[in-house]
Amino acid sequence: MSMSAVFVQVEPEEAARTQADPSLAEAYFSDPSESLAGLAAFDKLGSAMQDRVRTVGPQMMAQALSRFDPRTREMLEQRLGVSAATLAGGEGGNALLKLMQERQARAAKLVGMAKNRKRNTLSLDKEWHGVHYLLCGSAEPTGDLAGQAVLGGDELGEGEGFSGYGPARLLLAEKVREISGTLNRPQLEAEASGRFDASAMNKLGIYPGFRASDLAGLIEGIRRLRGFYTQAAASGRAMITCIV
Repeated sequence: MSMSAVFVQVEPEEAARTQADPSLAEAYFSDPSESLAGLAAFDKLGSAMQDRVRTVGPQMMAQALSRFDPRTREMLEQRLGVSAATLAGGEGGNALLKLMQERQARAAKLVGMAKNRKRNTLSLDKEWHGVHYLLCGSAEPTGDLAGQAVLGGDELGEGEGFSGYGPARLLLAEKVREISGTLNRPQLEAEASGRFDASAMNKLGIYPGFRASDLAGLIEGIRRLRGFYTQAAASGRAMITCIV
């Protein structure tokens, strides 16, 4: 499965609300139709079906967990609060039902947020890591403004996040303005081009791997990112970003 970097412009009041409740971050990256489907499915759970979830669900979940890799299985067990062994023994039905109810409540919240506003969004697709490297010369996040354009921001939540690639991150409006100024420096593209070395980048593990002919695509990615930051800064917006 490929990883893409997605950026979403949000109003300052939305940023503050999401900062206070990091679980809201998923709404900016979710397909509302999927949330609606989840709501419709849960609405069909009558008392008889809920009883079935309690009695048959644990063994079914245990079988499903057995097919995951150990790391993912441990994460899911923590979310459930029940081990695979306990589920295999027929216990944990109430925990499963509670999780389904929580997912319903979250789906309703996501649908409500998705309907409220159409937001400006940018995806760097698989070029995000190469763009980051050309901006700052590092495979990892850095403290300078250029190094924060792709991988910066305050984490919203902990762990693997809703995407499995780490939590979403928030850049407040002031930081967006600062990064926009850095991305609009006249010499930025020349500096970025000078850092391009496909062989060196591949040795560093820059995702997803590069060839000598990839420079033009990465420079175009920088231009798209710069334009997006410029637009957000001019509108006084914050930004939420995530690897999905």
